[in-house]
Amino acid sequence: MKNNQNPSIRQVKIYSIVTLILIIIGSGISYWTADRIEFYTHAVMHTSEVLQRTDQLYANILERETNIRGYVLTGNEDFLSLYKQSKVDAELLLNQLQGLTMDHQSQQNNIEELRGLINSRVRTFEAAIEHIDKNGNLNGFLNPSKVNDALIGYKMIKDIVLRINEVENDLFRERNQVLINNINALPLIVALISLFSITIGLVTFFSIYQYNKAQITANREITLFQEKLRDQIKLLDDSNKELEQFAYVASHDLQEPLRKITAFSDLLNEQYADKLQGDGNLYLERITAAAVRMRRLITDLLEYSRAGRVSIEQVKPVKLSKVISELLEDFELVIKDKSAKITTGKLPKVKGTDTEYRQVFQNLISNSLKFAKSDINPDISITSQKADQALISEFPTLDKKVNYHLIKLVDNGIGFEKEYADRIFSIFQRLHGKKEYEGTGIGLSITRKIIEKNGGVIFADSNPGKGATFNILLPFIEG
Repeated sequence: MKNNQNPSIRQVKIYSIVTLILIIIGSGISYWTADRIEFYTHAVMHTSEVLQRTDQLYANILERETNIRGYVLTGNEDFLSLYKQSKVDAELLLNQLQGLTMDHQSQQNNIEELRGLINSRVRTFEAAIEHIDKNGNLNGFLNPSKVNDALIGYKMIKDIVLRINEVENDLFRERNQVLINNINALPLIVALISLFSITIGLVTFFSIYQYNKAQITANREITLFQEKLRDQIKLLDDSNKELEQFAYVASHDLQEPLRKITAFSDLLNEQYADKLQGDGNLYLERITAAAVRMRRLITDLLEYSRAGRVSIEQVKPVKLSKVISELLEDFELVIKDKSAKITTGKLPKVKGTDTEYRQVFQNLISNSLKFAKSDINPDISITSQKADQALISEFPTLDKKVNYHLIKLVDNGIGFEKEYADRIFSIFQRLHGKKEYEGTGIGLSITRKIIEKNGGVIFADSNPGKGATFNILLPFIEG
């Protein structure tokens, strides 16, 4: 009997050792990948900060040039005060850039060279100010040589700023690519975890059929594996949270250059509108419109990334009737402007937060008002009833043992083809051109994300020219 048992025990030991090795390897890979993702996330953010400081410094230089010209032309002391403040700001930005690039010698050299050029230009400005203070004007101070030196000095400053940005952009692309490569390595970790499961399954199978005592050993190994598996899943969750934070920061930083584009476009329009020829004004208007649309798109993306991220502690019973009543007060001017009619029936309590459902019905109501017919006043109704079991069964994600509310929002708008009923809830999906109806195609995506996060589903019915019906299924709650 002993001889028959020894091979089985030996197999269990071999499987257990192999499983342990695989768990150690999987853990090591997970930890290593998560650590690299964190490292390169910080590296990308660091590079973005250097680029931002460089842009701020260049804008400061332009502002100083503007202030000194303003003082020379008008003699207004306010320009001189602004010029002095810009000197202080420039020095602060240069020190910050030096601190941020301590590990990059070529950038340190570039910044020192830039500091020297800026100081040289400041000395020229100081000499001009002193001359004006003594003589009241620049007569006898300016000559072709000084003008030429000034132009060359400004070009050199611009070239160095571009050189610094070029180095940082190369670093950004390099670090971002490494970050993407590490993110793409995550499926390998999932594959390893699957391999762990198969290995434990084999151990269990052979234990059951070959040796009763080995079954107990295999069960212990399964318990150990499950504990380690939970650790792996937690590590992956932490990595995902870091990636979400990186996406949020990256998108947030995109707002700054867009603000500059808008600001400079406005300055061009104010100062040079009468000098633009041909289609110049049209192009300038398109630049401004594109920047505004991009800012709106980034804002909606940030809103989408935050949608549904609510902790369990914040979830509570929400009175939909109260949420919609308060929301309609916000829509009062739009409703009056469109001569719209909005009626509500008896609405239930549902689980979630006030903010979430306010966002849901704000998106749905504004959607119905936006896509109203031009010749008919908008008519919107919001009602609720108990959902049929047959309807609940159509959705695999819903619990068949739970009762659900069916909340309907019906409008008399332009409607849409039935084939697009699911597409409208996908991010960036639009059924109409942006010239016809404004928006980014994210609102309904946020709505679905919130509803599904709270254990429900949302779907739409419609026909062209006959309005649309948005159906929401949400679980009953006590009370």
